[in-house]
Amino acid sequence: MATPSVIPQPQQGGPVSLPAPQPWGAPAIDAASHGAIAFCQIYYEAYDEPTRRDAEIPLMYLPTSKVIWNGNTVPSERAALSEFLKGIPLSRHDLQTLDCHPVSAESNTPPSLIINVTGSVLHGPTVLAPPSSAPDSKNNSNGKDATRDMPRKFHEMFMLKAVEQSEGMQPKYAIHSSNFRFIG
Repeated sequence: MATPSVIPQPQQGGPVSLPAPQPWGAPAIDAASHGAIAFCQIYYEAYDEPTRRDAEIPLMYLPTSKVIWNGNTVPSERAALSEFLKGIPLSRHDLQTLDCHPVSAESNTPPSLIINVTGSVLHGPTVLAPPSSAPDSKNNSNGKDATRDMPRKFHEMFMLKAVEQSEGMQPKYAIHSSNFRFIG
């Protein structure tokens, strides 16, 4: 007969009590999903607009955020993040899936949100070209390989943390961490 596993008890105080999981009802999940959609619209519109990217995107992050871009850690300090964003070529994101989950928080505080996004992103000069003017062959007129301007699949995960909430108002969120990765 097997003996049951026993969780070790602390030496000084008895059993460890874990916080009770918070059940998220349909209204909370619906509100989180709507908030995630609004966040992604704002984020990717600013990201894909070169005149807004390096000024607006860093404002969405907490100063202590963890930022990873395709496996590389990026400083989250606003000036450094802005410089990083200036170095990324023009882009156009096409979101295909978006999933959001509230994550347990301390009592009487709004939940953090985990948002998973998948889609495709086009980087390069054809972002500004109308779709009908895209080159038909592998080589474009200046001899460069046009395949580099093909969209790539990506996955991005955000964790948003509530940073402010007024009574009776929806909480304001900031990006606590983000992880962007090309896939496929």
